[in-house]
Amino acid sequence: MPASLSVAERPDGVRVVTLSNPEKRNALDDGVLEQLFRAFDDPSVRAWVVRGEGDVFSAGYDLTTLAAPRPRLVDERLGEVFDRLSNHPAPSVALVNGAAVGAGCELALACDFRVGGERASFTLPPARIGVVYARRGMARVVSRVGEQFARWMFLTGRKVDATSAREHGLLDVLASDPEAEAFALAHELAHNAPLAVAGMKVGLTLLGSDVRDVDSEHFETLRRRSFASDDAKEGVAAVLEKRSPVFKGR
Repeated sequence: MPASLSVAERPDGVRVVTLSNPEKRNALDDGVLEQLFRAFDDPSVRAWVVRGEGDVFSAGYDLTTLAAPRPRLVDERLGEVFDRLSNHPAPSVALVNGAAVGAGCELALACDFRVGGERASFTLPPARIGVVYARRGMARVVSRVGEQFARWMFLTGRKVDATSAREHGLLDVLASDPEAEAFALAHELAHNAPLAVAGMKVGLTLLGSDVRDVDSEHFETLRRRSFASDDAKEGVAAVLEKRSPVFKGR
């Protein structure tokens, strides 16, 4: 059975993206990458949940296809797909229901948050298969766990278990019921003000990046837009009226 991707919409505005490749532990291939690239292009989404089918998140890129002729290295396309998710205005939650290996680990780290259970684990194996990981992928790992622990992961290739993952920032939440926790978090995120969330995502990226590589003017434009938005008026009114706000992204 070939790898596939399912995309489901929940009533609360949460979009659920599920990797399905049971014969290869939800490994990614070129076809799934293109499906992910298209899926992450919808600006109407209020929050994402990214998960793998069954008891594994993703075993990474399908190594059996690496020998196929291609005009550029496969990790260049991986980086473009993961950047699209990271840069999407809506927040994202990775439901890490098992192993996240290689590109699967980076996919989880491309999300804003990661929720997992005791079976969650993270592995970056390029040193054990003889390849040098892409610079943008290494930068993504460093931004989540810091340079020293990223060095540990890349140069040893060891698996990081759930407890250690929580200690080092690979997991934000280690839960007994990770599915319930992940969807509860996504539901909460989906009900925050979209323009404010989008602007702060850009701002946080700006803080963690070389300013030469980030458009700070764009960030200030988003800030000004948020202050003038209907959502800002609704948020203030809701506080004063002691009720829950209803944000519409305007």
